[in-house]
This record gives sequence, structure tokens and C-alpha cells, in this order.
Amino acid sequence: MIKIMVLLSALSFAPVTASALHPDPGTDPLHIYFLDVGQGDAMILHQPGLCAALIDAGPLIHGHRVTEKLQELGITGLDVVIISHPHLDHFGGLFDLSSRVAFDQLYDNGRTNQTKEYFSDYEKIRRKQPYSVISGGENITCGDIKLEVLNPAAVLQDEQDLNASSLVLMISFNNFKLLQMGDLAGSAEQSFLKNNTDLSADVIKIAHHGAADATSDELLDRVQPKLAIISTSEDNWINAPSQEVLNRLGKKRIPYFRTDRHKTIRLEVSKSGQFLSSHGSEDDN
Repeated sequence: MIKIMVLLSALSFAPVTASALHPDPGTDPLHIYFLDVGQGDAMILHQPGLCAALIDAGPLIHGHRVTEKLQELGITGLDVVIISHPHLDHFGGLFDLSSRVAFDQLYDNGRTNQTKEYFSDYEKIRRKQPYSVISGGENITCGDIKLEVLNPAAVLQDEQDLNASSLVLMISFNNFKLLQMGDLAGSAEQSFLKNNTDLSADVIKIAHHGAADATSDELLDRVQPKLAIISTSEDNWINAPSQEVLNRLGKKRIPYFRTDRHKTIRLEVSKSGQFLSSHGSEDDN
């Protein structure tokens, strides 16, 4: 894959100082990959020698891309796998991954999805290795990476709304923060904003693939991100990313990458929290 290094200041609608973009030389950085898996989510966190984690595994049809990327990176085992919620475009890739890459611990939000095919197969994977349910207020540490669970609460009023129960994670690496919004949308986003105070982060993974029912002005004002990532495909039934969300990002001068156009997106974060980004060309698969 051809990698094109891109400074955020070249993408932003407002100047960003170069000192905030480049990892310090001589440190061991954190590598974050937002994978191009079509209509779905998959993100790798890799601090070589200390942590290899996967948040969501993409859909059934493109799950092999997750396995192939891990193999390309020389990752033969995962310390942590987190599935944000039981929709197929988030857990489907595990069917390829689980037979080819070992992982030490699987986490999800404990919700069921009996109305959709393949969930029973996902349950079989859960039973084959250490598995735990996580909810708001819990923390996971992997190497120097801290994953703080901000959503869902332990008890939900509507357990049938799987997007509302999506795990939301604040990922911290020293001074760097990334807010992973899963598919949190609609009224659940408003409840989330009421229940969480400090949401400031350097990067936000936009919820629900950029659909219009998520990513309100209030959320963006609270997060104040330097960069937004949208994981989506060119053709999808929810018309994501919506023009409304893109307009909100533009109005607030927040640069963004989207996997349907920029393919796999990579962030390199230094131990001081400075970061730079790169992405594949539009001709890459």
C-alpha cells in the first residue's frame, strides 16, 4: 500500500502549529489504524512489544482485511479485543480473525441481537476464550494505553436499541486522547452528554459511520477535536456520511478523513501526545 503522509495543517480550515503534529524522535510511538473495511468499523491500537488491541472487527465480507493487516504488522496475538455492540458490521470480522490470530481477552457490552443472523456464531466465539462484559466507569490498561469506558451505563432503559448501548471509549496515551464513539446515536447521544463532563480529545472517531442521527453540534463543541475519522463505504443504506454531519465539521473547521475515500488511515502518536497522520491512496484496496 502506498502511504501518503499528510500534515493536519494542510487539511485544516485553520492553522495548526507543526509542533502539535510530529512525534518526538527517539520514543516508542503508539500506532493507530482505522481500517478500510467497507461499511463497518475496525481499529487497531499497536504499541510494539507492549500492546496490540482491536476495537471492532469490521463486517463479515471484509473481515479478512483485519486479519491481513495484523499479519502485515507482524501481530500474531491480540492482548485485547473489544466489540462495541452486536451488529454484524462490528463483529463479523471475528469469524476470520478468531481462527487465524489468537487473543487473550474479549470484551463487549453484554447485549444480545437475537433478531440478526450470525449472532449465535458470535456467541460461540465468546465461549472459546476469556470474555468479560464492560460498562461505563470501567477501565482497561494495555501497555501504556488506557481505555476508559464512558457508555453504556450498567442498566439501560431500552435494551433493544443496540446503538444506544454501544461502548464509547476514551483512549488515552499520555497526553493524547481519542474518543471512540461506536454507533452511539439519537437520544442516547444526548443522555451520554448529560452523563459525561470532560470529553475533550485530540481525535474523534465519528459515531454511526457519519449518519445524520449522530454527532451533534454540542458533542463536537464538547470534544473540540483536531481531527475526525469517519469509517464508512461508498454505498450504504443509511446514506453515511450525511451532508449534515459534514457541514457541522466544516462549520467548526474540523478536518476529517473517511475510509471510503482515504482507505486505511494511520495515526502515529509519540509518548508526549504529539501525532501525525497518513493514509492510503484512493486506488488502494
